[in-house]
Amino acid sequence: MNLAELGEVFKRARINANLTQEEVAQRSGVQRARVSLFETGALAELGAVKMMNLFNAVGLETFVRPAGHRRTLDDVLSESEQGHAPVSRQRVRLGASQRLMKTGTGEGSQ
Repeated sequence: MNLAELGEVFKRARINANLTQEEVAQRSGVQRARVSLFETGALAELGAVKMMNLFNAVGLETFVRPAGHRRTLDDVLSESEQGHAPVSRQRVRLGASQRLMKTGTGEGSQ
């Protein structure tokens, strides 16, 4: 993931947290102009401390793992809980739960 992609993720988290760029700037100690540049992918570099402060301000965490590490089950579960799972995966889950309900083995049948 590059800096521009991190900026996009950050922007979504900021909006979901219902925070303005100015509020994030105040919470993180990072200038609002840099917050804007980060979100738009126009920032050439951002120090690790500033990035961590920005992430903390909007409720994001960072994880370090070896390059090429594949997604874990925790990643998949987190994505589905947050609604970020690919649409095709959501359809599979919905289809399976609907089949359970039709066969009478789901939660809604008694």
